[in-house]
Amino acid sequence: MRNLFLSFVLFSLILLPLDSFSKGHESHDDHSDHGGEMGFYIHSGIRIHLDKTLDAEEEKEQVDEASTHSHFEIGYNFNEMFSIISDIKIEGGDHGHSHGESESETPKDKFFEEHKTIVNKLYLNINAEDFNFYIGKFSPVVGIDFHKFPGAYGYQEVEGYALLQKVGLGGQYTADLEDAGTHKFNISSFYQDTSSLSHSRINNSGKLRKADGGISNTEDLSSYAISLQGKDFFSLDNNFLDGFMYQIGHAKQAKGTGGEADEKRYSVGFSHKSYLSEDVTMMLIFEYMDIEKLGGEKGHDRTYTTYGANFEYDKFTLGGTITLKDNDAEEADENVNDSVRQFSIGYFVTDQFKVDLGYKRKKASNEVSKIAGITLKYVFDWPTGGHAGHDHHDH
Repeated sequence: MRNLFLSFVLFSLILLPLDSFSKGHESHDDHSDHGGEMGFYIHSGIRIHLDKTLDAEEEKEQVDEASTHSHFEIGYNFNEMFSIISDIKIEGGDHGHSHGESESETPKDKFFEEHKTIVNKLYLNINAEDFNFYIGKFSPVVGIDFHKFPGAYGYQEVEGYALLQKVGLGGQYTADLEDAGTHKFNISSFYQDTSSLSHSRINNSGKLRKADGGISNTEDLSSYAISLQGKDFFSLDNNFLDGFMYQIGHAKQAKGTGGEADEKRYSVGFSHKSYLSEDVTMMLIFEYMDIEKLGGEKGHDRTYTTYGANFEYDKFTLGGTITLKDNDAEEADENVNDSVRQFSIGYFVTDQFKVDLGYKRKKASNEVSKIAGITLKYVFDWPTGGHAGHDHHDH
């Protein structure tokens, strides 16, 4: 079963008809809208961090680092119903998020070192009016898309606990209730990718195998995710409903070889966008993620609580987040609460190019580090205008 779904996706390239139609792309985890022109399309978001450690527990940890977090979504729409979607991700940097991987043993200045290139997604998408089905490699939807969190470093902590690089299948039902909003119910079943796509193409970290263990590394569909999202509300009497979005989710990741227990998680989140004046918009965002038996460890539970706000005036932005990480663990060294606070001031040079000046304070295992830096973000689409439905400001 290990390569069944990926083989099906590739085989489908041969079988499907060659007339094409596309629908626009709204977010990284939305399976219903992709592309905006016929045939192939590309949607890319390039983010470059130029960071300097201002303060750390040890002087040798005060380093300078240049790194990137970039996505290249490449898709092909065969017709109104069928499309193939891929996402190539390039990322690196100890200042960011490690997804559970160990950081460099000896801190040093870095210039785009230790980066990885990953096939983050590759799946067949089937769009049948209000229903949407997908099969292949994807990111199961539980919480809010981490790219929605404001600030130059806002995505990092949330992406650190997101479900990534899973293989399986899923479906989404969209209900348009007019003034009562648009609601999307998403359900998927999956396992951790152990195919040849599971390792980096540069700085090869090695192929993941079932024998390596870990949650959802089962090579069967014993893990699942469920989520419900609502947005696009409208009311003449209640201004709060305009701009309101909610998302609730649940997931179970089955224990792998040698594992102690299944991991279960529950999340609730919302965001709200409003106009403070004719020229100033405000976006508030919140997410609470409760993870039981973190990583399949019986004696370790963890919660993440993230608060965020973003203000936009003309071409200027001011945004940031606070993430509180609370641990309930049997081992003393793990039973420590951590936090991350970050904010940035940004300027849109063009609609596609933005510069941010940012600051991040991170407390981990009772050690505090402070980072400041410049973040450059560039978004481009091909064909031009092919993603008119995508808000570059949210990337």
